[in-house]
Amino acid sequence: MWTLTFSNLRHNRAMYLATFLNLYLGGAILTAFASLYESGSAPGVSKADRDTLQTMALVIGGWGALIIAFGTAATLSLAVRQRERQIALLKAAGALPGQIRRMIMVETAALLAASAIPATPTGMALGRAVTAALKSSHQVSHGVGHRFGATALSIGFGDIVLAAGGAAVVAGRRAANQSTAAALVTSATDDAGLGRKRVIWAVVLLGLGVNAAVMVATMMKDEGYDAMSVAGQACILTALGLAVLAPVLIRATAAVLGPLMRGTGGYLAEAELRQHSRQAAGVLMPVILFVALANGALYQQFIQDDANRAAHLTPTADDKGVQTLSFLVVGMIALFAAVVVANLAVAGTLHRRREFGQRRLIGDTPGEVRRSLGWEAAVVLVAGLVSGTLAALVGILPFSYARTGDWLPDQGIGVFLGVTAVVVALTMAACLGAARRALRTPALAAVGA
Repeated sequence: MWTLTFSNLRHNRAMYLATFLNLYLGGAILTAFASLYESGSAPGVSKADRDTLQTMALVIGGWGALIIAFGTAATLSLAVRQRERQIALLKAAGALPGQIRRMIMVETAALLAASAIPATPTGMALGRAVTAALKSSHQVSHGVGHRFGATALSIGFGDIVLAAGGAAVVAGRRAANQSTAAALVTSATDDAGLGRKRVIWAVVLLGLGVNAAVMVATMMKDEGYDAMSVAGQACILTALGLAVLAPVLIRATAAVLGPLMRGTGGYLAEAELRQHSRQAAGVLMPVILFVALANGALYQQFIQDDANRAAHLTPTADDKGVQTLSFLVVGMIALFAAVVVANLAVAGTLHRRREFGQRRLIGDTPGEVRRSLGWEAAVVLVAGLVSGTLAALVGILPFSYARTGDWLPDQGIGVFLGVTAVVVALTMAACLGAARRALRTPALAAVGA
């Protein structure tokens, strides 16, 4: 089993490297903020310092764990989905369903073990840096020491192990239970529908997000940071709900942009998105999270700051703490989502090297292949920007009403344009850069591989 595992890891380097990087970064972030909780629990720490450290650890660690788990599960699921044909051939050669499941679990365990080695010192350094920043901004006393021990490691890596293990179990069960013929068919085209469980999860998450938004607008007027906290939950829950519906969003966006794509030679891009929407959905999920959470957290913080200035309120230590917390949330989530977007875009593009070779053999030029891929990336970006903006507005609009009495904030679109520029540049650079690398391989060699 270990021989087959390392052979798979070697021959699917791009996808498994993306998974490794996600596990590494997620483990580093979660252990760093778990160390704040451990530092606050140390003997001799004052109650005020303990509350500051543990609140920051619970807020960022809690929501960060959910988002990182979501991104990790999406990456692992895509890694297994890209190998459906290979798994089908293994089953045709005599592999049992239990052996398929065990193979996927062993691969996941190997990646977890490998990622934990660099994630531990990185998490320690990041936690120490956050503690130093809190001291320099006078949010905790200078006598507070940073602790990184068993508690930080168990909480941080425990979340990653649960997320990766759960994703491996689900992906392994699906791959093992699917018949060989069905696996060969789904490796060539996607199922057009959504599973019942996915629909239920989407409805639940969207319902919770809307419920949080209604609470902010109706029950939390003028409650300041409590309202901001619930509005942030509305953004996150709505973004997760829309991310679950990513395959449907891809197909709907491709249908809307279809006439424009066909008019500029994007026929193959439209067909690819229609037949393999779940592959593109893997990139769309982190784009939605990036756009929603970055816009939501930043606009809410700016609305709160402007409301305090309008009321001639001097920022207190609590105000500075919440502001730091907001920017840390944005920074952590944006960094992780950006890495996931780049990883999935690069791995997904490199995985299609053989397809690009076939297209070149039938007459497509490298420029036409890149243009088609650019259209696919554009569809993902349009779907991600629209869906992420809607999720952000679910939190921003009720919070603006609760703090100012107006539904529309006065902060302008500068933040939105900045977030849009970052996600567009990142996604396009990852997709087209990987395509350029894939197209360096001669067409016959790519098809033979």
